Amino acid sequence: MKALDKAKKKAKITVKVGGKKEQPEDSVKVHDWKAAEETAAAQEDSVKEEESFEWVLPELDADQIEEFRPIHYTPAPKKKSIFPKKTAANRAAPAILFSVVSAVVFGALLGFVVLKFIAYGDHQTKLPNQQAEGAATGAAQQEARLPALSIGIIQAGVFSTEGAASKVSRELASKKVPSMQLSMDGQRYIFAGVADSPGTAKKMESAWKDKGVDLYAKEISFSSKKVQTTTKDEQIFARETVPLFQKLAKETAAAVQNGEVSPDGMKTVGTAAGNVKKLAKVRQETLGRLKKYETAAYESLAAYQKSGNRQDLTDAEQNLLDYVKVYSGH
Repeated sequence: MKALDKAKKKAKITVKVGGKKEQPEDSVKVHDWKAAEETAAAQEDSVKEEESFEWVLPELDADQIEEFRPIHYTPAPKKKSIFPKKTAANRAAPAILFSVVSAVVFGALLGFVVLKFIAYGDHQTKLPNQQAEGAATGAAQQEARLPALSIGIIQAGVFSTEGAASKVSRELASKKVPSMQLSMDGQRYIFAGVADSPGTAKKMESAWKDKGVDLYAKEISFSSKKVQTTTKDEQIFARETVPLFQKLAKETAAAVQNGEVSPDGMKTVGTAAGNVKKLAKVRQETLGRLKKYETAAYESLAAYQKSGNRQDLTDAEQNLLDYVKVYSGH
C-alpha cells in the first residue's frame, strides 16, 4: 500500500548536469487521468527497484536540453459570416431616421390642426361682423332700378360728324352757354339747357337770345334702367336720384328765366339734396357719377342764390346736362 501511495504521487524528473541538479525553467503539468491509472499499475510492480535505483542521465550541454514551455491555447478564428454584422451606428441609423420622419409628420399634422383651428376661429369671429354689416348695408349684388326720366331740354343743333358738333360746342362755351354732346340714332346732338318739362324749356329759349344762339325746346325721355348695387346706400340713391334731379331742373330753369331762386323751392331741394349727400356708400360707377353731378348742381344753385353770380347758374345747368349724359348711357 505504501508503494501504491507513492505511485499516486506526482512523478518528478530530476536532471543532473555536471553532478548538479537542474530545475527546468518551466514545468509542464499534464492532466491525463486514464494514462495515470495505467502507469500507476505498472509502477506498482517496480516500486522497489525505483527505491534502490538512482537514475543518472548522461551529461548534456545546456544548449541541447529541449526547453519546455507551456502551451497557450489560442481559439481557432471563427468563420466570418457572409452577412456583415450591424454596427451600433448602423443599428442606430434606422431609429434616427424613423424619429426624424415621425417628428416631421407629427409637426405637419399639428400645424394643420392649429391652422384649421385658427381659420375656424376667424370664421366664427367674422361671421357675426359680416351678418351685422349685411343687416346694415343690405344683401350684396342686389338689383336696383333707376326710374324712367322724361324732361324738357333745349337743343342747340344736330350734326352728322363729331368735328362739326365740337366746333359748335366751343362757340357756345365762348359765349358762356352750357353745352353737352349726345350721340343718338347716328347723329350728334348738342343740348344747351335742362328743364323739368318741355313747357318750362320753351320759356328758357328767350333767356339765350341775347347771346345770339338759336335754341329749340323739346322733350327727351329715357327708359328705366337696371343697376347692380352692393350697399343699402346705393339702393336708396337709385330710388331718390331722379326725384331730386327733377326738383333741381325746375328750380334752375326758374332762376334762368327770372334771375331769382325761390326760397321755398330751394328749401325743398336742400332737404332732398342733404338726404342724398348722406349716402356715403355709393360705390357703383354709374350711380357714383350721377350723385357727383347732382350734388354739384345743387351746390352751384345754392351759391347763385347767395351771390347772384350768373356763372354759378351756368355751372348748375352744366352739371345737370352732364347728369343727363351719364343717365342716357351714351
